[in-house]
Amino acid sequence: DKLRALRWETAGNLATPMKFVLSEAEVDFFHEYDKLASRHAIGGSMGGLDWNADQNPPEENFIQVRVVQAGLGKIETEMCGVVELEVGSMHYLPRSDVEHLVRQGALVQLGGEESF
Repeated sequence: DKLRALRWETAGNLATPMKFVLSEAEVDFFHEYDKLASRHAIGGSMGGLDWNADQNPPEENFIQVRVVQAGLGKIETEMCGVVELEVGSMHYLPRSDVEHLVRQGALVQLGGEESF
């Protein structure tokens, strides 16, 4: 159950440090479960429902984020167009476009005093 939950928390991206903590069988299970979940998550039998989006009901549609991982490059958002994600830069973006990057640790959601 923990590996299944980890898959949804990380959107299928198993961090390298985590691979050293898990056994080979657990890593294999994670990857096979990810393949199965990914096959059905988008455009599968649920008519295009993205199971990776919004694990919890969003408090707001836009969130403030800071880029903490290098090499992300540009992303195209649904409402804001193309955005360059450089380390240290802060952005106010649609949650649905960046939530997977927050879960992966590439972006940090800001709030309170850290905000713009």
